[in-house]
Amino acid sequence: LAYVFIAHDLAAVRHISDRIAVMYLGKVVETGDEAQIYEHPTHPYTQALLSAVPVPDPDAPGWTEQIRLEGEPPSPLDPPSGCRFRTRCWKARDICAEQVPALEERDGSAHPSACHFAAETALTDLTEQT
Repeated sequence: LAYVFIAHDLAAVRHISDRIAVMYLGKVVETGDEAQIYEHPTHPYTQALLSAVPVPDPDAPGWTEQIRLEGEPPSPLDPPSGCRFRTRCWKARDICAEQVPALEERDGSAHPSACHFAAETALTDLTEQT
């Protein structure tokens, strides 16, 4: 038996899903099981989504500030060239505008990510960059 559960609430997704696919503008940008996505997000959009999940105790160790994405989301009818997330991404470089990143394992990660610069980065490290 299989269900397809579509939601923007990643807290709910974590409790319902075994396998997760994160999408941005209609394209899958990262896939993995619950531990891979929530403990080692590699795509910047996934990292930003996870930083927005409310926590019951913001004074608890390990809590991070929310990653605030700059700009407006592009139109899905006329997406940007290359990586669709590049216009809002803090990791974007020239290659991101030129080539669509393939959904594949990168930099030793154990799950596919569609980012030229995907890397396992702690969410606490990401908030220092924003």
